Amino acid sequence: MKKIKYYIAIILFIGTYTGCVDLDIPPKNIVQDGEIFANPSGVQTYMAALYSRMPIEDFKYSANDGGGTKDGFNTWNCINNPMLNTGENANRNNGGWVNPAKEYWYNGYLVIRNSNYLIAEIQNYESVLGKANTDKWAAEAKFIRAYTYFALVKRYGGVPIIEGVQDLEAGIDALKIPRSSEKDVYDYILEDLDDAINGLSEKSEHVGRANKYVAAAYKSRFALFAGSIARYGVNQIYERDGIMLCGIPASEANKYFEMSYKAAKLLENAYSLYSKKWSATDKKSTSDNYADLFIDSSSPENIFSKGYSYTDAVHSFDAVYSPPHLTGDYGDRFNPTLDYVELFDGLPINDKGQLKTTNDDGTYIVYNSIEELFENCEPRLRGTVLLPGQPFKGGYVDLRRGLLIESVDPATPIQKFVEEGLTSSYQSNTFYKENMKEAGDHKNQTQYVLSNGTKLNPVGLDGPNSANSATVTGFHGRKWLDPNMAPAETKLHVSTMPWVDMRYAEVLLNRAEAALELYQNGQTTIDGTDLRNDAYECINKIRNRAGATLLSSSAELSNGASIGVEMGVGGYVLAPNRGLQIIRIERRKELAFENKLWWDMRRWRTVSDEVNNRRWRKLNPFLFSKTAVVKAIDYYEGKYIFDCRYDERGSRFTVEAKYVYEAIPGGQINANPLLIQNQGY
Repeated sequence: MKKIKYYIAIILFIGTYTGCVDLDIPPKNIVQDGEIFANPSGVQTYMAALYSRMPIEDFKYSANDGGGTKDGFNTWNCINNPMLNTGENANRNNGGWVNPAKEYWYNGYLVIRNSNYLIAEIQNYESVLGKANTDKWAAEAKFIRAYTYFALVKRYGGVPIIEGVQDLEAGIDALKIPRSSEKDVYDYILEDLDDAINGLSEKSEHVGRANKYVAAAYKSRFALFAGSIARYGVNQIYERDGIMLCGIPASEANKYFEMSYKAAKLLENAYSLYSKKWSATDKKSTSDNYADLFIDSSSPENIFSKGYSYTDAVHSFDAVYSPPHLTGDYGDRFNPTLDYVELFDGLPINDKGQLKTTNDDGTYIVYNSIEELFENCEPRLRGTVLLPGQPFKGGYVDLRRGLLIESVDPATPIQKFVEEGLTSSYQSNTFYKENMKEAGDHKNQTQYVLSNGTKLNPVGLDGPNSANSATVTGFHGRKWLDPNMAPAETKLHVSTMPWVDMRYAEVLLNRAEAALELYQNGQTTIDGTDLRNDAYECINKIRNRAGATLLSSSAELSNGASIGVEMGVGGYVLAPNRGLQIIRIERRKELAFENKLWWDMRRWRTVSDEVNNRRWRKLNPFLFSKTAVVKAIDYYEGKYIFDCRYDERGSRFTVEAKYVYEAIPGGQINANPLLIQNQGY
């Protein structure tokens, strides 16, 4: 009888529940196959081990964890992630591009090997386990294998396809497999998903496990990627020895888009958008509804999630990403950019599509409260981002960059401190120097005392401050944060919020994009359904739940020119035409902070153009102390002005064109000379 010589399933299973255990420990004993596969509990243990090693880009996804030979995607440090490269988020730790989770290879092929082993061996136990079970578990392992191959192909293009368990006794040369074409890898992935769709039932065997609809949802994502690469990757094709290692023939695009569309349609009526608190008239309730879908385990929208539980498996997202005065550890690394905020409906916008906080003569508009600027915003924005003065965790998000001294009257116009487009320091402005109180440390401030004895903090307890040690954008994020975790209890290694890796909103967005791509490229119907109208209906379902402005008709999804940079809302979102630009903007709003936009921009081949010497923008609120009334330690009533400007650090982001593919790890090429390195490395 064969033996499992490496990575015992039991050890892998333990690794599922211990955040710091090195799973690459050779077993002390050899376990016979029969001890695992001869009974359902052994198979379940093995399956749990496979799920534990899936490359899910969740709270622990970070550039710091590497993924080359260690645990990849398994660090508590959730500071450096793809959001920093896309304009969704910024933080004080990074002022330039970082390569997220680079060198994921070794762990991927470990998961693939163990999936192959189960698929091959479990059929030998059909008489013990029953054919229905062996077929089902083999299909489930194919889903895991497909998911893992996708993590590889989206990074490197074509990679070696290993269909079965390699025999170590065949010699080292037999283990060296060359790269397949990128198309062949995607076809292999999609074939595995078809087997999973056909072999799995409609209900998952356990929470966090796949079913046929889970497999179909990921097919909609993976096929959409393949179609996009075929359509937009013509300038990144890399062919060697007759094999297209990077890139997919353009003629294949519609085939993959049709696969994506049909897979998404399979989920119709199986899942639905979360709407427990949704209200057509109450914006706050609709905002809370959107935020709640990420923390409500009973959400009908959640298709596939990664669970956490104290003390077995935890993360630190709340501690690292909460506003500073609402966490016991760290905080302030979750800073959505003004560029991102400006995508939402209901904001006062200028001709450039940017937030309008100054009059036509360049003087600041004076607002009667900290909330007034955003009072008419699309509810989904408040469900995603913590805005100035927004209630949260029993307090308020206290955001203020400075305090105008008591002698400054709000009725006297104030000229913009720094001209639009400049990164100059506020201290270069004489009026600012003479009339503004500020602080470099939001935690330890010298209070400003009014003539009536009232003491005021110059800056908010959550920043921003002159040292940029709090928020660097003037905002904090809300998505994923647990509102019920008391600030004093918000510490490292205690968070258990599950990561929702796939939800029905993404499926609708995949469906809409695939439908419009097909419609605009000659295939206008599928099974009698008008594809552009179907895309329109999918987008309006998303917008309706968000409380956003609905599209008026499918004609808005046109192939006319897209809005240009600084020509309207979302003009920096690059797309070949207006219809696809609308869909891409909707993806940014709906899927932000879910580690998806980085890969979207790569598959659209827009990332190097859009993030080219890019400076993210921020919003600084300022309070007139003359009008200030202290209502709470973290909430001051009074009149405010708001200044829109570039990140005060002067940080610039650039993504080189070559980074649509990553470098194959050098150690892998040294071990297998048949691997061909990607261009530019």
